[in-house]
Formats: sequence, C-alpha cells, structure tokens
Amino acid sequence: MKLNNHNGLLKLFFALVFFPILTGCNKEKESLPVAEALLVDFVNPFIGTGGEGNTHPGAVLPWGMVAVSPQTFDFTKMHLSTGYRHGKDSIYGFSCINFSGVGCPATGSVPLKFSSRQSILENQGSTYSKEVAKPGYYSVHLNDDNITVQATATTRSALFSISLAAGKNSVYLDLTAQQGHVKGGKIENYTPSSVNGYQLEGFFCGSNNRSNAYFSLHLDHPSDSLYLVYNNKTDSNFQQNLEKEPAGIVYIFNSTEPKTVHIKVGVSFVSVANAIANVDSEQNGFEFESVKKKASDAWENELSKITIDEKSTEENTIFYTALYHCLLMPMTFSDVNGEYIKQGSKDKIGKAEGYTRYTAFSMWDTYRTTHPLFVLVYPERQLDMVKTMTAMYEEWGWMPKWEIFGWEPNLMVGDPAAIVIGDSYVKGIRSFDAAKAYEGLTKQADQWQGNRMRTGLKEYIELGYISMDGEFGDAKNFDWNNGQVWGTVSNTMEFNLSDYNLAQMAKLMNKEDDYKRYLKRSMSFLKLYDNEMGLIRPKNKDGSWYTPFNPTQRLWDVMRFGLRGGPGYTEGSAWQYLFSVPHGLDSLKSIMGEARFTSQLDSIFDKNYFDMTNEVDLGFPFFYNYTAERSYETAHKVHGLLSKYFTNGPHGIPGNDDAGAMSAWLVFAKMGIYPDTPGKPSYMVTVPSYGHIRVKLNTDFYKGKEFVIERHGPMDGAIESIELNGKEIGYSVNHFDLVNSESKLIITTSKPLAEK
Repeated sequence: MKLNNHNGLLKLFFALVFFPILTGCNKEKESLPVAEALLVDFVNPFIGTGGEGNTHPGAVLPWGMVAVSPQTFDFTKMHLSTGYRHGKDSIYGFSCINFSGVGCPATGSVPLKFSSRQSILENQGSTYSKEVAKPGYYSVHLNDDNITVQATATTRSALFSISLAAGKNSVYLDLTAQQGHVKGGKIENYTPSSVNGYQLEGFFCGSNNRSNAYFSLHLDHPSDSLYLVYNNKTDSNFQQNLEKEPAGIVYIFNSTEPKTVHIKVGVSFVSVANAIANVDSEQNGFEFESVKKKASDAWENELSKITIDEKSTEENTIFYTALYHCLLMPMTFSDVNGEYIKQGSKDKIGKAEGYTRYTAFSMWDTYRTTHPLFVLVYPERQLDMVKTMTAMYEEWGWMPKWEIFGWEPNLMVGDPAAIVIGDSYVKGIRSFDAAKAYEGLTKQADQWQGNRMRTGLKEYIELGYISMDGEFGDAKNFDWNNGQVWGTVSNTMEFNLSDYNLAQMAKLMNKEDDYKRYLKRSMSFLKLYDNEMGLIRPKNKDGSWYTPFNPTQRLWDVMRFGLRGGPGYTEGSAWQYLFSVPHGLDSLKSIMGEARFTSQLDSIFDKNYFDMTNEVDLGFPFFYNYTAERSYETAHKVHGLLSKYFTNGPHGIPGNDDAGAMSAWLVFAKMGIYPDTPGKPSYMVTVPSYGHIRVKLNTDFYKGKEFVIERHGPMDGAIESIELNGKEIGYSVNHFDLVNSESKLIITTSKPLAEK
C-alpha cells in the first residue's frame, strides 16, 4: 500500500490519539486510570473480528487447546475461516475449539446452541446485546431467547454459565455444526446431565486430514428431558456418521423460575477418557468465578512479560491486544497425562514426557515474527515447540510445515521448520535433541525422493533454482496433489533462507563441510537476479528468462485456491519478493549498488507495491537501515504503517492475523526492534513507539533478568544515536547482548522526520 511521505508523523500522532474507539468493550476502559489497570484490561478481543482479520473474541488461555467462541453464522452450512464476524446480526451458537486468524475453514468444534423457542432444530440465530470479551472470558445476551451466556476456559476445558428465564429452554449439542467442511461424529454414553463422544475435523484447505475431537460434557443440573437427533443428509462426501449414529443431543429444562445452568466441557484429541481426565483435572466442580479468575491471572502473567509506559488507553489496547493475539497459536495438543495422537497417525498414541506437545503450526506465516518473539520473551514455550517438531520427525519421518492435529496438509511453501529451529538454536535455545532435529532438517534439505516438504528440491540442488518449465514448475498444468511447485521463485528463496539457517546450525555444531555447502546454497537466489530489471525473476530450465513477464502481476490461474500470486510467486509479485532474502541483502545490495538498492526500496512503497497483509515483505520497512543516508526512513515507514493499518477496532488488523504473525510484527515494531533475519542473533533497531519498555527474561534460559528499551526524544524524530549500556552501536543490536545482562538500549531522537 502506498505511504504518502508528505503526511509526516505529526498527522500520525493525531491519528493515534484521536482515533475513535469502536467497540463497547473499550468504553469501560476509558474511565479506568492507566496506573491502576491490569494489563488484561487493555486487551480488546474484538480487534480483528471484522473484515478478513479472522480472529475471534472467545474465552481462551494462552496457547490453549480450548477456545470458546460465539458463532455468527449458521454453522450447519458455513465453510469459513472463522465462525465469528463482527457486525453480523445473529449468534447461532458457541463452539469450544477455534483457530485464530487463519485463512481456511477449520475447527468450530463441539458446538452448543441455547434456545427458549419451540424448534431449536431450525438453526435459528438470535439477535444479541451486552457483548463483553476479555482475556479468558466472554459473555452475551441472546435477545430472542432471553438467555445470557457467559463462558470461560482452562487450557483443555470450557465452562459455561447459562442464565435461563422461566419456561422451556433447550441446550443442543449439534455435531453437524462447525465451520469446517467435514460434518458428523458420534454421541455416546449420555445421561440427563452428561454426554460423551467425538466430532469429526478435517479437509483443512482442501487437504485429506481427518481428526476426532473428543468431548465430555457435564451439566450441574440434570435436564428434565432429552432426546437424540439423527440426520439423514447424504448430499456431501464430507458428512460422516450421520445415518447410523446420533448427530446431536438436546437437553430440555422446564422451570417456573429463572435458573442458571453450568456446563463444563473437557476436550481431547486422543480419547473420551482423556477428555474426562482433562476437565476433572483442570476444574473442581462448576466454580465459574474461580475458573474465570484463574484464566485472567494466566493472561496477566504472560502479558506482563512486556511492560510499556504509554499513558493512553488507546495505545495500551492496541499493543496488548496484539501481544494477546500472538499467544493464541500454536495450541496445546497433549492432554494432562501427556498423551497425544502421533504425527501422521489416526490412533497411535504418544506421550510428551517433560514438555507440552503443541499443534497448529502455521510456520510460513509465523517464522518471521511470532516464533522470534517466543524465542525472546517466551523461550520455555519455544523450546517445547521445537521438541514437538523434533518428535514429529521421529514419528513421521519429516519435519512439519503447516501441521494440524497430528496431520501435515503440506500447505504453503518453503521449508519453514529449518528456519524456526535454526533461529532458536542460534539464539541459544538448545535443550532439545539437536542431533535428531538436525538429522531431520538435513534429510528434508537433501533427499528429494518422496519429499513433499521441499517440492522441486532436485532441480534446486542441480540448478540452484526451480525452473518454470521443469517437471514440477509453475508453467505446467497445476496439480497440487502431484507435488507441483507453487511459485518457483518463492520456493527457491524460501529454501535459500532455510539453508542459511541450516548453515548456522552446522557451524555451531562443528560441521564445517555442511556449513560451507548450505551457506553456498543459500545464495543461489542471485542466479535469478535480473540486473536489467533490478528484480529477482523466474527462469526456465535452460537458464533463459521466463517470458512474458510482468513484475507487478499478482494474479494467475494455476493455483487451486484461485488467483493467488504472479507466475513464479506465492501470494505476491516480483516486487513483494525482491528483498525477501534477508540473509543475502548485503550481497544483493553489492550487486545492485547503493543507489539502485535504495531506489528499488523506494519504489516498493511509492508505487503501492508494498503489501501489509502478507508476510513476505514485512521486513522491507526496516531495510532502510541498510542504506547509508536513508536510515531515518525506517522509522518513518514503520510508524506510518502502524498508524494506517493497526487500530483499536474490529478492522484493526490488515488482512487476516495469520496465527498471530501480523500481531507479532506490531509488537516488535512498537518496541523499536525487529528480527529481520532468522538465523542471525540480532535485531534491527528503529525508533520505538514508547519512551520506556521493559522486557522480563526467563532466567532459566538467559543470564539477564530483564532488558529495557528507552526513547529519548520525540517519536517523530530522526535517530541521533543508539546506545547499549552506554556504548554507541549501529542500527543493529545483538541478541545475546540484550538477554545476557541487565541491558538498556537507548534510542535518542531529535529533528522530526517531517522536516527531513
């Protein structure tokens, strides 16, 4: 998107301060003194629930398996990436497992519907009011049914408090109702106050993954009557277990007085027995306020790892909601007893000994921002995620790419596991089986036979790039299931960054030959650089340029999702990918020359080529730090993008949040440091949004207890100096210098950028 350089940061300042508050949730916060507020009070879960943000406002714990969210669509019909969209007129029900900010339909599992009307089976939604969402808590009044629903959660279970008016009321568990394509499941072992079973999950982004979401539901009041629901639908290949097994159960309450019914739901991907154990272990009875308080405390603990001095509730809300969204995925996958379904298996059970097993790794999205944030601020979680990925290799023979509930749909591009693990290892997270992880990563990098994680690897090794007219190139009739490459240039560049991270691991593990080999491979993108155009573009197998070639083209007709990316590129064009090789920017700049490097970077922003909604170019605003005279533009571009695209409202995230990737970009950008190159233990430095930022460190991983970032001078000023612990440094700060002592990073600014 074009950034108008003439606006200046004064306009941005007024936009930040006076941008209208868009949700009722935050109106309560305006009157709360900032100094007295808890950090959870500044989280607005409605941010990103409008447009294409695909977040949800539901009750969830950090990295929780369970997320209790309302559904604003008829979820017997829907196939959407999210069950909740801000501004919809009606709520149809509430589900217990939900992703945040993803791009394909999934989850919405274990859905409950509450009604006081005669026919609950007609999928009637209810208008609603008094909607409140806070970390670990959600509540709403269903107007048409005169029912108030409150929900909270533990890591693996949900707890509802349902306020019913006098008369007939129904609670309906409907296994045909979730936002994914696959419908169905099984109701079993039911009583007037409990029911067990499982719901089917699968077909994520068109893949053949299938999982069972097991549940154990308990009511604190036995129902007055109940009945099972059967469904004879046979018009879809994705509807299963609907003819012979009950597709739902309805509990009916008749009361002459208003009453409150509590419902708790344990969830597991292993078994009903584990779902029961999860809810029994994490909840004692039906103590709603206690569970709600523990959920809030858990969020406060995680959010307090980063504190800022901002006195504006608006700025606090934008920052802490972004941090909140970063911690929703990946999700806990192991049960309280450590059991989980092994990778690539429908029923083989593994056990996580001494760590938490995670699932839902959207790593092409998250390797740039989210995982580096975990490395820095939540290394204990990142360690468990690396252990998870290593175990996946041991169980399945390959590292994951976009893993979901024990399956690998093989979505998106590149080989992001090497980047996530390599970056973690380089930055000091090493208490895992590094030899086994390295074995898996090198297999993925070198063995092309049967390798769906690095499609096109054979050509990449032979030519240094994947060709357009080769066996699996973009120019062929596209067939995803045949292992074809989506974006020959994009995959080449992604493999380059993966190989760079492998090289850094090899160096630290004293594997000198591997280091040299992977480092050399990591620079092969230079073979695709066209000096005449000043761009990286697709080639044919014989080394000729692919033609015709339009570097601005973003829409092509070979992708199964539709028009997503120009020829040779994944969800982007040649301009969005030009600098998407952060490990090789010095070499690229050397070939281009300083003037052309800068002018091409300018063109990306001035000609509206920059895309804030996609990950590949998220680092570009920081790359002015590579220029000799234009480093001040980094702050100008970063703060302009922050103000333009991130707001305190339902549409406050550009595009979908991509499992927290966009939110993590905001967290780093506002802190004034950015992990521009995974696999390199350093951060780009720019002007932070706040005068004082304190980051608590985990002393089990780092020698320092905390580090501080301070801005001395105006936010819209040019950087005069950058000091670390009293010593002046350049526009990059070393990771270990930050975390291994009580460090203070001071950025001093003076002349406003608008005067530059």
